[in-house]
Formats: sequence, structure tokens, C-alpha cells
Amino acid sequence: MVQVKGRSGLRYAAMSDTGRREQNEDAYFTGRMNGYHVFAVADGLGGHACGEVASRMAIAILAEVAGEGLPGTWPATVLECAFQRANAAVYTYNGENGLNAGTTLSAAIVAESGRCWIGTVGDSRTHIIMPSSVWHTRDQSYVQGLVESGVISPAEAMIHPRKNVLTQALGLAARVQVDLDERDLAGGGLVLSSDGLHDYVPANIIQEIVLAGDPETACRRLIGAARDAASTDNTTVIVAKP
Repeated sequence: MVQVKGRSGLRYAAMSDTGRREQNEDAYFTGRMNGYHVFAVADGLGGHACGEVASRMAIAILAEVAGEGLPGTWPATVLECAFQRANAAVYTYNGENGLNAGTTLSAAIVAESGRCWIGTVGDSRTHIIMPSSVWHTRDQSYVQGLVESGVISPAEAMIHPRKNVLTQALGLAARVQVDLDERDLAGGGLVLSSDGLHDYVPANIIQEIVLAGDPETACRRLIGAARDAASTDNTTVIVAKP
């Protein structure tokens, strides 16, 4: 499924692929709210009951809070509130149903100026793609801790047997730590993805694909690259470019 829209100089597209899984536990949001673009990707945790319910709840709550809060509330505050509210909703759902559903969530609020506020829980990522560099959010994962301590390299992290072990996820505890970033797109491309993409496709390939084409073409090629790299997971990508 692909959505393509363009207003106020920002074009974007989104695509989600079930891959080799029986069902797609990813969810995403793209939209324009009160002068801002809002993008989000959530990945329900594999092996946890009702991961697809958790991811969809998180996306719905993120969209609801953004719609209520923008433009009167600072975007970073909107993200913190949305993530905590989503966490509480999934946590309550688990308690009421005797489940352990959980989800990652990465969300970006983009102003007309190109200023971008980003929130992250888990290992779904937001990337900013420039011709000379790729920046992305920090994974809240066991393997990321090994990379930061110098035990393994980023390349080794992609093939580590515990690369899917998270240190934070929505719905598994009463409170959650949200990583907040503020960046400037500066004419670059924005990519949000579930780990079915970036756990298998290196950053330089993502960069090359995003820089080479329009958002819809980039989405299709990124999904194709994940398949070619033998991704076994659901893969969701959002690409936005000026």
C-alpha cells in the first residue's frame, strides 16, 4: 500500500510489506495537522500477544494527541505526551486482558521551516538523509548498548543474534523513557522505518535509494532492498522529501 501526497513543498509516500511473516504487525501514520507534517511508524513486538493491536493503538493515539496539541503546544511536548499516553493505553489493555502486548514507535513532527522534532521508543528509526551524511535516531536496544560501549561495530550489530532485544517498548511498564531529538531537515530527505528495513539494509544503500528518486519510487526500492537482503520481518517505510 502506497500513499503519495504533496503540499507546502514536502512530498511523501509510505509503504508497508508483510514480508515472510503471517501477518503485518507494523502500523504507520502520515498526515498534515495545523501547519505541521506528522509521520510515525510503529512495530508490534514479535512473539508478544497482539503486537498488531499495540502498534495500531500507538499510531491512533499519536495522531489524536498531535491533532489536539498542534500548533498551540511545543512539538517536543506533544510527542512526550503522545508516547506516554500510548504507553499507558497499551499497558492498561495488557492488564485488562492478561497480555504482554508491546510496540516500538518512532514519530516526527515537521514544521514548514524544516525544523523536525522526533520521538523514539524501541528500535524503529527516523533518518535524515543528506548527500554527504545519514543521521538516525538511537535504537533503545541491547545491541545498541554494545555498539556504544565499543564491544561491537555497527556492521556487527546488523548480524548480532540478539539484535531484536529491546531495552524500552510501549506497553510493558507503567512509564517509558522517550528519546527526543530536534533536527533541521535543511533540504534533506526524511525516512521513518521499522527494523525490517534497517536491520538488513545498510545506511549507505538507504541513502543512495532515497537521494535517487521521488518518495514513491524510493519506498518501493527500499522495500525491494529489504526483500533482496532476505529480511524476515514486516517492513514499513515512510519517505518525505522537499
